Order: sequence, then structure tokens, then C-alpha cells
Amino acid sequence: MTTPLPIHFFDYTCDRCGAPVCERVQLMNLALNYEEELFCLDCLAAEQDMPAEALADFAKSYVYSRDCFKNPWMKFDATPCPKRTDGLCFCQDTAS
Repeated sequence: MTTPLPIHFFDYTCDRCGAPVCERVQLMNLALNYEEELFCLDCLAAEQDMPAEALADFAKSYVYSRDCFKNPWMKFDATPCPKRTDGLCFCQDTAS
């Protein structure tokens, strides 16, 4: 009997620091026109000279206003994010 492979929450890593990146942060990168490199939220915020939480709020506002970003955003279940327990996940929907 084989054991199923563990499901990983993070599918990507930051091109700058190697930190894990979820699909929602990937969408934030695309919404902010970062197409060549993929940054974690902290590095993306540093690129924009903003705190991570403020950048997430800014990016989410844009994502929610565009169906091309909103539809994949809503399909991704961010509730199991391991950063939630530490209060470091800023990708949650307001209803979560």
C-alpha cells in the first residue's frame, strides 16, 4: 500500500529570497505587472516600498475589480494557509 503524497499549500517560491509563494500572491504579482519574476509578498511589498499588509490590501482591491484576476482568486482556497495561525497571511478574503 502506497502512502499518498502530501498536499502542499505553496506551489511556488520567490525568485529573490526563495520564500514560499501561494497562488494568490502569484496573482498579486501579475496584477502589479510583475510577469518576469515572481516575488513573495514581503519582496513584492519592498519593490513597491509599502508594508506587506498595505500592499496586499491594495492588490486585493485591484484583483476584486477585474474578473480575469478575481475568478482564479476566488477558486483558490486560502483558508488552510499555514501563515494564518501566525497572523502573517494577508491573502484571506474579508469573509474568511
